[in-house]
Amino acid sequence: MSAPCPTPLDSGFRRNDGLRRDPKRYERAKLWIGLANLAVYIVVPVVILVSGASASIRDVIVDEITGVVVLGAVVYIVLASIVLEVLTLPLGYISGHVLEKRYELTRRSVGGWALDWLKGLGLQTVLLAVFVALLYLLLMTDPDFWWIWASLVFSAISVFLAAIAPTVLMPIFFKFEPLPEGELKDRLMRLSEQLGTFVQGAYVWKLGDKTVKANAALAGWGKTRRIIISDTLIESHDPDEIEVIIAHELGHHVNGDIWRGIGVQVVIIFVSMWVIYLALGAWSGAFGLDGTLHDFANLPLLALVSTAVGLVALPLANTYSRRRETAADDFAIATTDMRAEFISAMEKLAKQNLSNAEPHPLIETVLHSHPSVNRRIARARG
Repeated sequence: MSAPCPTPLDSGFRRNDGLRRDPKRYERAKLWIGLANLAVYIVVPVVILVSGASASIRDVIVDEITGVVVLGAVVYIVLASIVLEVLTLPLGYISGHVLEKRYELTRRSVGGWALDWLKGLGLQTVLLAVFVALLYLLLMTDPDFWWIWASLVFSAISVFLAAIAPTVLMPIFFKFEPLPEGELKDRLMRLSEQLGTFVQGAYVWKLGDKTVKANAALAGWGKTRRIIISDTLIESHDPDEIEVIIAHELGHHVNGDIWRGIGVQVVIIFVSMWVIYLALGAWSGAFGLDGTLHDFANLPLLALVSTAVGLVALPLANTYSRRRETAADDFAIATTDMRAEFISAMEKLAKQNLSNAEPHPLIETVLHSHPSVNRRIARARG
């Protein structure tokens, strides 16, 4: 068990070859790549929309593939998704493999990274196709109130996806196996029972096949809810530290943060659909669009509006998230009475994941869903 250190955590440490791993440089590199990726996802739709190319693409799809609006919209979004992912492939490769390799965080080969990229592309494309098909069906069915119905449907789908995440979605990318019988499993299951939180079981998340980073979560919804702990966390943390980490995750459920999070997500979805409704009303006849709401050449406009709403909502949602994370930290410490273990767990996680323990306040405000490691440690010390 690590004792609290009197100074703020420096999450940099030395590689085997003696060179320093700098979490600030790592974070900065990730940030610039992320901004470049965002720029592509803004510039490309703007160019396609303003140039009239989107209307031309629609005409080709209608003339050569299908005149059915919903199917045409699906064809458009599938092609657009593939093109954008290919355009950002170099950025994704640098961020997801080159940087991770440079900082000795990945255990994947280039082929392993490429396979995961293909899986991600496939999953994203399927989900986008479903969302777009439903959206344009509603646009055609109820032009006045489609945005309300779409908000309700998309909110329900989001809850459903959260429920099936540990049993259907996450296994696409990771292997899971039951946590072996023993002290650790007994402690975690007993903790969940004491807190009145049903879990289907505890599972080892085989994260170590791909990365040295560690993680844990309480994933799923209702009967699919389960404790998942990465093998890398089990290897690097003792049972007390793991218990206080899981107590934090259980704290989210006890504090009602899951419902709160769903509420925030629903608000963002409703606002997005409403702003899209206004945008379509204002610009449905511009950029070569045919003036109807269900003209799927307006897809770039929908994408741009959704991105804009997401960017505005991001710092607000993250500020709220950090408050809930702080409450979960307090809950974990109060429930387990493991203050020192919580601090040592935060220290280890920061070093293992190469987290910037003290990011710039603006970066933390806008981009971080969790308080900085130093803030969490300082609060735990009291």
